[in-house]
Amino acid sequence: LRTPLSIIQGNLEAMMDGVLPPNLEEIASLHDETMLLGRLIEDLHTLSIAEAGQLDLELIDTDILALLRQTIANFQPAAKELDITLKSSLPESCPALKLDYDRTCQIVQNLISNALRYTPPSGTITVQVSLDERAVLLDISDTGRGISPDDLPHIFDRFFRGDKSRNRSRGGSGIGLAIVRQLIQAQGGKVDVKSPVLVRDDGSGYGSCFTLTFPLT
Repeated sequence: LRTPLSIIQGNLEAMMDGVLPPNLEEIASLHDETMLLGRLIEDLHTLSIAEAGQLDLELIDTDILALLRQTIANFQPAAKELDITLKSSLPESCPALKLDYDRTCQIVQNLISNALRYTPPSGTITVQVSLDERAVLLDISDTGRGISPDDLPHIFDRFFRGDKSRNRSRGGSGIGLAIVRQLIQAQGGKVDVKSPVLVRDDGSGYGSCFTLTFPLT
């Protein structure tokens, strides 16, 4: 929160002192910072009420396949711009799940955004759904660099950042995965991560796979 607020305050003071011209370009930059600040505040609010068990959920019969198709379509332009292949492997049908549609969209969006952030150009992100007798399993996997063994146990902790050198243009606030865990648990499911999931020719591992488990009730 401190970084965008400092930028807004500093630029406004520079405008008031006549050092920085109050033109449309500078105003647009300040607007971007306020939008970032708003997203951070909303994320913190969501996380706090979820951890307190006060999250209001509207659980309705949800077609998870239709939700995924729409979400993937929404991310295709961003993936294309980054030269990343975003693909899916979905069954022809799937039982309806009692889910909060908007919160489930938020979960999937967070995981795909995270995968886009850490997958290099020419890489691939795959969204896959499978079923067993008790649950619907949703895998979101990537061909990124993977998560280090030291970071893996903390990946869902609030404010944890595995890449300490990551800047704001490349990374988020460090609470996206914490929100994912809270939102899926609030709906009776769970999230797990495995990394690495792929092996290079030299034997080194890479890639990550986040698995969401939605129980059939």
